[in-house]
Amino acid sequence: MYIVGVDGGGTKTNATLYHPDVGMVWSALGAATNPHSTSFNHSVQTVIQMIEKAISESKLPATLDMYISLGIAGLGREPERKKWLAHFHHAASHLPAMKEIIIENDGKIALYSATYGKDGIVSVCGTGALTFGINEQEQARVGGWGHLIGSDPGSGYHLGSQALEAIFDAEDGIGKETRMTELLLEGEGVRTAQDLVPIIYQKEQDKQRIAAYARYVFQAAEQRDEVAQHTMNKTAQTIAKQGLHLYQLLFANTGGEVPFVLAGGIFKNKAMVHAVNNALNEAPQLRVTLVEREPVIGSIVIALQKYGYSVSSIKKLLGDQGMGET
Repeated sequence: MYIVGVDGGGTKTNATLYHPDVGMVWSALGAATNPHSTSFNHSVQTVIQMIEKAISESKLPATLDMYISLGIAGLGREPERKKWLAHFHHAASHLPAMKEIIIENDGKIALYSATYGKDGIVSVCGTGALTFGINEQEQARVGGWGHLIGSDPGSGYHLGSQALEAIFDAEDGIGKETRMTELLLEGEGVRTAQDLVPIIYQKEQDKQRIAAYARYVFQAAEQRDEVAQHTMNKTAQTIAKQGLHLYQLLFANTGGEVPFVLAGGIFKNKAMVHAVNNALNEAPQLRVTLVEREPVIGSIVIALQKYGYSVSSIKKLLGDQGMGET
């Protein structure tokens, strides 16, 4: 059987084609597919285009066993999945018959890309943020409501927003001076904080631009800026709090260690990972691990697991490179 695995986010989409007897056959990057940051039609059309490319560029026959496994941000709730599938079935009639279409949220595929299908908790912190956990058939999540609801705590957008807040508090004289001001002004090529206002409120401005400002928090924190360090530590505590909440909901009565997987762009910063570890000092049962493989691998894991493959056999098929323990 061929599996098309998709990891779709608000910035880009990663797709891969896999066969258990052959391995990874094809992969490609595409446009964003979160239906709330684009549209349901755009999301579906992007996925269809990637399926078409997988078939044509891999020279697959028109009649084949093909399974589609999707992990798309914004499809964490059943009504949204049904709406997406309705759009897909309407637009994909020209494609070869699909054996099955599996839709999961992007948190689950990020978790499984590290655990190969083992239960645990994941914090996905990129442009947006979501904490997700699964223990056997029970699942729970915290966050992932989008940047307009509390700025998506733990996300790059939230960090960038906090950087702007600190910069303008300093400008107003009600907050401490921060190195983030100089870094952001230099990055945007302007002279004063007031010059940032028209840039921030440009009509074409989007949340990815604000999320990119997270790097100034990290840079300033590395230079021992007190405000940036406080911002980063506060974010780490939020991430830890969400993980602990899901642990209590799902694993409190199980005993033993539970993987707490960190996935997404903000965890490329080692200081942030260290800060999360510190915030979890009182929870040794949560074993912090880093995603070392692309989350799209988790979509392949979900399909293989659904069709009877065990965790150990999936590890063997996909190559157990370790779980990136910190």
